[in-house]
Amino acid sequence: MIIIGNLFLILGVCFSTVGAAGFAEAPEDFSYEVFGVGILLVVIGGLTVRRATRSSGAGTEHLIAVLGDLQLKIQTIATRVGEIDDSKDALESDDFCKQIDVLLCGEYFELGARNEEFQQLLGFSKYSKVWSGIAVCERLLARAWSIATDGHFAEAKEELPLARAEIQSSLQVSETL
Repeated sequence: MIIIGNLFLILGVCFSTVGAAGFAEAPEDFSYEVFGVGILLVVIGGLTVRRATRSSGAGTEHLIAVLGDLQLKIQTIATRVGEIDDSKDALESDDFCKQIDVLLCGEYFELGARNEEFQQLLGFSKYSKVWSGIAVCERLLARAWSIATDGHFAEAKEELPLARAEIQSSLQVSETL
């Protein structure tokens, strides 16, 4: 059903684009009709995808499992950020950057790959409350990495407590859901 909805969406965009291309100073024959059919197909496709998504959404058990998985992934990231923060004074700049690389390309990538699933199951409001700290932490880690690679390692280490606080706030919010 989702495939059919997506097909309607694609066809709708194509028809609307072709129809709108005919809106010149002297409109082409049937340009308004083609545009209208495209808009209608987009609406039908959107409603079909929405209905299919809601009907295929698993029940409470799936939500609980996904929420537990989200909390576990956030906890894993928080632990790694804490470990890097605790050992930052003993690390060289290259090791510091390498550890952040591993975190961003590993746990963070896996978490980000499922963000649509989390948003769909939690709803946008709850999702955004949890995801806000995750996103800020990621940006702070990337900033720390960038500052360290630019040769300002002391300033880079100052970003870690901030990143740690953000990921901890996301973990706390996720535990209240």
